[in-house]
Amino acid sequence: MKEHTIFTQDNNVKKILLWLLIVIIPILLGGGIYQAYSTPIAPQPDPQWKSMENSIKTRVQLFPGTAGIYIKDLKHGWVVEHNTSRLFASASLVKLPIMAALYTAQMDGRISLDETIELNWRNKARGSGKLKFVRNGERFSVRYLIFKMITESDNTATNMLTNQLGLEFYNHSFINMGLNHTNMSRTIMDLRQRDRGVENYTTANDMGKLLEMIYHNRIVGSSEMMEILKSQTVNDRLPVPLPEDWQIGHKTGLLRNTCHDVGIVYSPNRDYIICVLTQNIRNYRRAKSFIREVSHLTANYYTAAPKVIEEPSGKLFWSKIIRRAAHERT
Repeated sequence: MKEHTIFTQDNNVKKILLWLLIVIIPILLGGGIYQAYSTPIAPQPDPQWKSMENSIKTRVQLFPGTAGIYIKDLKHGWVVEHNTSRLFASASLVKLPIMAALYTAQMDGRISLDETIELNWRNKARGSGKLKFVRNGERFSVRYLIFKMITESDNTATNMLTNQLGLEFYNHSFINMGLNHTNMSRTIMDLRQRDRGVENYTTANDMGKLLEMIYHNRIVGSSEMMEILKSQTVNDRLPVPLPEDWQIGHKTGLLRNTCHDVGIVYSPNRDYIICVLTQNIRNYRRAKSFIREVSHLTANYYTAAPKVIEEPSGKLFWSKIIRRAAHERT
């Protein structure tokens, strides 16, 4: 009987010590017991990522203009940034948040993507697109106009969509989406207003933020918008150095002294956002070449990127101890 009592007491001491370890060790490590259930620790950027970042920064220093760059690994959250908060004349990049605002407007009941808008001479704009050659009075659905605005960068389609809801609506929508440095102060090809200093602006950070929201389906219609971006026909910048079996959804921008391309690349390794904005450029050819160089360096990293092993989360470790303690008590 005495021997049984000693054995029972010994077991109780073991259980107490085990529970003390569960409670005390997390506190000593800087947190409470619930810290054991935190998310996995994100891995640090590998040497190849750092090498890519340094190579891009070297290209930036050699570029005869101003560049804004935002690259984000969508699995690990690693970022390459340069002038990400600097304002750039958006040119046709503004068409990307216009599209997102229209899908949100449909959800709010302000517009239907299936309703039609009549083409008139006031909406016709020079530059990209073929709708300017269509006779007045023809009607097109909002959905069709969005597709033309993105895939062909059609300026007439953009004006039709802009004038349907007004600049004030779009500016409010941009703010509601968290695009605090993106605005629309004039219609897309009102160059007289531009000469007076009235400009549409955005940043590499805002473009990256919007693309990430679309990627993670945080905006209504994200999957449909992504398919539209993948149907882009202006492919002389970011897509050029990508392997043929990689997908990219992207939007370009081109105007006087301004050349951009922003998008999401789907590589077999990991997906990533890449935004390259340029201004104060000597010529378009050099700017496009620079954008291709940045895309090439980034794609090279993902072609040969090593497999990153995730750090195990505390959750796995502590859950094993808790299960063991529960087993001991039974």
